[in-house]
This record gives sequence, structure tokens and C-alpha cells, in this order.
Amino acid sequence: MSLKLVDLSIGGFERVVHATDSTTKLDCLIAIHNTKLGPALGGVRSWSYDNFEAQKSDVLRLAESMTLKNSICGINFGGGKAVINLKNIKKTPELYHSYAEAVNLLKGNYLTAGDVNTFKEDLIECSKVTKYVYGINVETSGPTARGIFYAITSINEFINNKKDIKNIHVAISGVGKVGSKLAKLIVKAGGRITAASIDLNSINALKKEIHLTESNPKNLFETRCDIISPCALGSAINKKSKKQLKCKAIVGAANNQLDNQDTAEWLMINDIIYSPDYLVNSGGVIAIASEINKKEKLLEKKLIEIGDRLTQVILESKKNKESTNLVSKRIACERINAIRAI
Repeated sequence: MSLKLVDLSIGGFERVVHATDSTTKLDCLIAIHNTKLGPALGGVRSWSYDNFEAQKSDVLRLAESMTLKNSICGINFGGGKAVINLKNIKKTPELYHSYAEAVNLLKGNYLTAGDVNTFKEDLIECSKVTKYVYGINVETSGPTARGIFYAITSINEFINNKKDIKNIHVAISGVGKVGSKLAKLIVKAGGRITAASIDLNSINALKKEIHLTESNPKNLFETRCDIISPCALGSAINKKSKKQLKCKAIVGAANNQLDNQDTAEWLMINDIIYSPDYLVNSGGVIAIASEINKKEKLLEKKLIEIGDRLTQVILESKKNKESTNLVSKRIACERINAIRAI
């Protein structure tokens, strides 16, 4: 077997492995952050990274976010993530076979699923080698969009003093599977959409289904609106873009939306309510957990609870005068620590 696994010593993580395969060209990092609530559940991202440090930084941030996400949304799984570097290689069935072999070597401590650029057909290839793959028959973009929609209805009580979102104005960055579904839900409820995407095919397709105002991706955050919804890749709200904001709140699907904690503090000081991404975008992992636990009938109830948890976070943030990021992290860690104490 040409697959090789090398353990990396990373503080704060239970296990991080670098999996490589000279035959299939696999170059993958799998990070298990915390398994106190159960085996680590998180998807595998297939992406092109310029260097090993960028790949490592991404998997560590994503794995830790999965720990917080799985805890705060109330499911009994730990946090982990995998990233496959596609730089200078093509996706092949054999690539995902060797990735699945690496998952097997972790002996069930890490459960894999889909993520950015990892699709159903890739997961099917994984399933030919490992039993530790989930979400093949779960369409996660719908639950993710609905969870964000419920979060928007909850946050509207704080920014517009009502749960009914009729006439709300939401500016969405990225109208892929999740962003487009979210836009349709908002329009159906009587809201208005401004949208931007670097993928012109996606936004043109959406314009055929709903009325929206199209914006240049570079200028979207300057839109005067109720809510900005980042639904593309991470670090969208950063040192530069935060100064463009003319919104009352941020509620989106992207992972790791803020570049750092200083930005979270800046948003609070400037009266912009930030909805922690790992809380509001947890609909997908909730759907996968529902499949694993055979509790699909409870899925919608769990998605509605995303909005309830966001309300709790915002109320504590206002009471304690601390950022929503810190409040949500504390709530997630308290649940993990309670398990440790049993």
C-alpha cells in the first residue's frame, strides 16, 4: 500500500494526520479537534492550496469550528475536518479511495461527509472503501438554508422589532446551492434581495426564478440593507470590508466569516449584530446527524431551534456586553465540559 500517514503534533487537537499516496497523488490533512461528545463529524473539503501551511491553517480552523458547531446545535458528535489539496491534480475515484483508506486508519474516531467541492459522487467512491462516510443521500444545502432563514426571523426581532420578515432587505454574497435557496425563502416570505456572485451562471439562473437586484461582488457590502449574508468562502468580513458595512446584522452560510476576534468586537461596538457562523449554518450537519441517528422526523424542529439558540446568544451578548462570538463559544464549551464532568 502506497498510502502513508504521518501524525502532526498540534496543541489543542486530539490528532492531526497528514495522509499522502504517491500512486493516487493524495495530499490530505485530517484534523480531529475534540471527541468528548462523540466521534468527530465533519466534511472533507477538496480545494487547491498554494502551500502546506495554508492547507494546515484551513483544516485546523474548520475542525475547531466543527467542535463548536456540533456542540452548540445540540448533537452528540465531536469536531473534525479533512482537506484534500487539489493543486496540480485532478479529482479521480482513486483519489477518494485512498482518502477513504486514511479515514479507515482512524478507526471510527473521524466520520467524513461532503463539503466544498466534494460531491455525492466523491462520497460514493469513499463508501466503496470505508463505512465511516455519511450524507450520501442527504441534501444538505436545503437544511442549511432553512436554518439560516430561521436565524434571520429571530434576529429580525432585534433589528426591526418583529419576527415577520416581510419587506426585510437582505444582501447575499454568493448564490450557490445554499445562497440561492436562502434567497428564494426570503422572497417567498416577502423580503427583498440584493445579490452578488463571481459565478455569473448561478446569479443569472436565480434571476429567472425570483426578482433581485444584482450587485458587483466588490461593492455588495456597501449595500444599505437590514442584513448582509455571506454565503461564499471565509474571512469575508475583515479589516477592509467591515468599514464598508451599512447593515444592521450579519447572518450567513459561509464558514469562518470573520478574519479575527477583533472584527467581532468592532461589529459589537458599531451596533452590527453578528450571528456566529457555526451556529446559524449548522443545518447541514444537523441533517447528517439526523440520518445517522435515524431521527429525520425531528429535523425541522432542530432547524427551528437554531433561531432560538441565536436569540439566547444575542440576549447574553447584550447583557454581558461581550461579542456574540465569545458568548456562543462559551455556551458550546460549557456543554463539552459538562460531558467531561460526568
